[in-house]
Amino acid sequence: MTGLRTHRSLRLALVAVAVAIAASVLLQVAADGWVLLPSISDYFYSPARGVFVGGLTAAAVALLALSGRDAESIILDVAAVFAPLIAIIPTGYRGQPFVPADVLPTVRNGVGVYIAMVVALLVLGVVLAARGEVAWRRVVVVGGTAGAVSMALAILAFAPTLSGAFPFAGGVNLHLVATVCFFAMFAAIPLVTVLSSAERTARVFRRIYLAVAVAIVIALVLTIVAGVVRPEAGGVLLGETAALAAFAVFWTTQTIERWRDADPPSILAA
Repeated sequence: MTGLRTHRSLRLALVAVAVAIAASVLLQVAADGWVLLPSISDYFYSPARGVFVGGLTAAAVALLALSGRDAESIILDVAAVFAPLIAIIPTGYRGQPFVPADVLPTVRNGVGVYIAMVVALLVLGVVLAARGEVAWRRVVVVGGTAGAVSMALAILAFAPTLSGAFPFAGGVNLHLVATVCFFAMFAAIPLVTVLSSAERTARVFRRIYLAVAVAIVIALVLTIVAGVVRPEAGGVLLGETAALAAFAVFWTTQTIERWRDADPPSILAA
């Protein structure tokens, strides 16, 4: 029963994260006289930063701790690789491709901590896999993704020839890349959920999961196009808001559907 309650709590926590970020942004919008910033990510440069950063970090921990069903579980872990980066690496200040000089040390510190945590978790994953307590395929896929991301970040953030342009090396917005990677992984989860449990998933839940996947894909396309073409026009805000809402809907639905589910078999080594 403990594992069951843990899974319930983790899913509810993910819903709470989405609600907390939305509430924090709305309160800041009200404080600003209902004048909107270009995106939710821009509220990093506002008093909403604490909830924004803390919420995404908490979401990453919950995603890692929440074991799904086989492929679903691995995708959740890969999504967790990118979630904290959305918080650690900010978008450009007021839609411009730069981060204020007084913020950059904090960003680089966060990147350094992220890399250190990835190394520690990789070592732990290898040890647990060697003992037969975690599946090797999970360590290889998730660890390989996290390791590759960490190496790229280490080069972009600290290499003398590239660090001056961080986090916009080559004109690429790394915050947008992390956001797209996270929600791309998350768009796959409802589809995997439906395909891997088609017989046991009620039709109403299947429809909601498919709608969530479609909504996130549309939101991603809107966010990418708006972020590249006109980041200041509000399209990114609309896309991020839609993606955040879909995130909350998915976890609310899955909490209801799996309220009495036991731990899935994917937490065992295989």
